[in-house]
Amino acid sequence: MKGTFLSVLLLALLTACAGKEQGDLREALVAKLQEDSDLKDYKLDPGEIADCVVHDLTDDLPGFPGDPRRKQYLTAYAKFYSVKGSGDFEQVAEEYKDLFGSVKAANQAALRMTDYIMTCMGQAIERSGPKER
Repeated sequence: MKGTFLSVLLLALLTACAGKEQGDLREALVAKLQEDSDLKDYKLDPGEIADCVVHDLTDDLPGFPGDPRRKQYLTAYAKFYSVKGSGDFEQVAEEYKDLFGSVKAANQAALRMTDYIMTCMGQAIERSGPKER
């Protein structure tokens, strides 16, 4: 019983730590998405899209909730999405090449963010569209 309690406590602490990294990624997404003309045209909430992206991305990360590597992945994705220019992006990709396996894999991971965003935007547009009777 004592061991079970400690295991649950440890898992809760690890999950709480991941929450900060998810928050950092969400903030980076919201900052960029607020400028997105498609979101403005469709009157979509950048926060809603960011929440969807963070949720879907987190679900697809390797490991289990609370795994310390997941924190590294979330930090990397937040940095990928926060860079200003291609030179900065290449530097960030180089920084995370070991985590993703190579610079090319880091670049591909960053590009997957676009897939997540497009999927979440599509879902939001469907939800906000006219209701069928």
